[in-house]
Amino acid sequence: MAYGIFKLIVMYCEICGKPLTKGYLVRIEGAVLLACESCAERGEIIQEVYERTGKKVKSEGYADLVDDFGKRIKEARKRLKMDLKELSKETGISVKALKLIEEEKIIPTEEQARKLEKALGIELLEEEETVEVKKDDFTLTLGDVVRIR
Repeated sequence: MAYGIFKLIVMYCEICGKPLTKGYLVRIEGAVLLACESCAERGEIIQEVYERTGKKVKSEGYADLVDDFGKRIKEARKRLKMDLKELSKETGISVKALKLIEEEKIIPTEEQARKLEKALGIELLEEEETVEVKKDDFTLTLGDVVRIR
């Protein structure tokens, strides 16, 4: 069960080295790079990768991505004997973005996760569990809410 998608991520622009607050995959002279907003203007923007607020990166509107999404994607891709280029063609997600997703350096959007699920035949998004509890049955404690690893 996933308990929300918050990851402590610090990424840097591959051009100027500044910490990213908003990241873009950019094609500059044939190379695909992760760039900040100002450096992204120097090339063709392929895809917005993420936006960081403070030190936490939050996914776009869903809280049900599995915790080990990168591992699941890589294992399924290898099981199907696909390379990143083939998966990129099938999903429309750039090779660079797929590599970063597999390494769990970026979090896929819900749309990307659904494309990956379909292409690889795996489950990346989980339905949130709802539990009905009568107020008189028990008292909610921190242990009922927090997942201890």
